Amino acid sequence: MANRLNGASLFTQAINGLASNYAYLMTGVNGKGLTLDNITNPSDDVDKKQLNYVFTNYLSTNFGKIDKDGDGIISKEELQAYTNNMSTGGLTYQQLCELCYTSYGTSSTLLETVLNNFSKIDANGDGKITNQEIAAFGIGEEIEEMKDNYPKHTVKGMSIFYETSADKEVETDE
Repeated sequence: MANRLNGASLFTQAINGLASNYAYLMTGVNGKGLTLDNITNPSDDVDKKQLNYVFTNYLSTNFGKIDKDGDGIISKEELQAYTNNMSTGGLTYQQLCELCYTSYGTSSTLLETVLNNFSKIDANGDGKITNQEIAAFGIGEEIEEMKDNYPKHTVKGMSIFYETSADKEVETDE
């Protein structure tokens, strides 16, 4: 039987990586969020060994997209809204490449399968894939495989507990 994919680890890795790096970068920052300078030049209070520069680079590169109100600060609410959108709206091919090719967390086999089949998995063609689309990938193949393996098994009635008119002879009064 075909293996079903579960992309939850990809989404978890991307979202938790961004949130963790945001939290580390907030160390020693007095204010309501991170400026671009806080991201590119972390304060001396930040334990730089804790940072993952893949996520830090993503925050700086996508600063304008995350800073929705344009005040030059990524607040925790803005980051939360951005990651919630990733979780529900899906990840682009580029986001998968940038946020999931890190040294920890995700099976490279899963990521490679998702990337190699991105256009097939993206069922609605919006350029993003959701965990639901990843999970649905291959189900059609699995159904066909089951039909091939079990061709003689057909359902005749609705249930073994209830008879239908097709299952019994109808008696008539004569």
